[in-house]
Amino acid sequence: MLKAFYRCARFIGIGVMCIVFLSLPLLYVSAAETEKTAPQISLKTFDEDVAQSRRQMRAYCAIAQELMTDKVPDSAKQDAAVKYLKEAQVLWNEVRQKYQDNPPVEYSRDAKFKIRLAEISDAMDDMLVHLEAGRTKRSFQACGFACGLFVGMHEENNLVYALDRLFHLRKVIKAASAVNKNVGLEGVQKMLPDLLQKRDDVFMSPCPWPDDTKNCQEYVKALKNLSFELDNFALAVTKRNNKEASEILNSLLELCNTVYGLAL
Repeated sequence: MLKAFYRCARFIGIGVMCIVFLSLPLLYVSAAETEKTAPQISLKTFDEDVAQSRRQMRAYCAIAQELMTDKVPDSAKQDAAVKYLKEAQVLWNEVRQKYQDNPPVEYSRDAKFKIRLAEISDAMDDMLVHLEAGRTKRSFQACGFACGLFVGMHEENNLVYALDRLFHLRKVIKAASAVNKNVGLEGVQKMLPDLLQKRDDVFMSPCPWPDDTKNCQEYVKALKNLSFELDNFALAVTKRNNKEASEILNSLLELCNTVYGLAL
């Protein structure tokens, strides 16, 4: 009787082991399928979330630039700038919470990704501190620094955006304006190859609105207008037509800002 019991228990044990052994492949398949079906973070979604914050930040930057040149303090403008900046901060905090530990695959090898998001947040904090303290110029400079952080985040991960290349073009236009005031067109002429190359780089980047025909057309139209004036500027400098070159140069920054706004 006892031997029969042990024999029965032995068979039951072997049966259980077989069931466990046969179930292992199914468990592995299930785990693999779960891994495959895990939601992937889309770069497009990430970019749009980032753009929402940047749009508010740009609205603040535009007002801050006006405040720097205003001879009389404007409290209404100041309040509007603070409002836009705080909205940008809220949106950026949402970006950090959503992506800092789960970036798009394009950033998966970027060991500094989480740090980059924090640095941009710190730059926004600096903007607000200086703005509220009445140090508008310092606040605006922090805005420019933050824009550079966005550009670096993209370029150091081999991502190409028209907005980033417009950032570089705008910097050269600003530098050319400063050189023209201090040195004259002879100094500007040396900058023409870099200026035109930066323009070409923008043309070689994809339209910021690939899924929106209307916005893409408006962007391209504004970019062509900027490019046309850049060509006219280069010709005027080459012909040493100081008056015409200076007039065109004074309009280039506004034209570039228009394209920049359409790209964002």
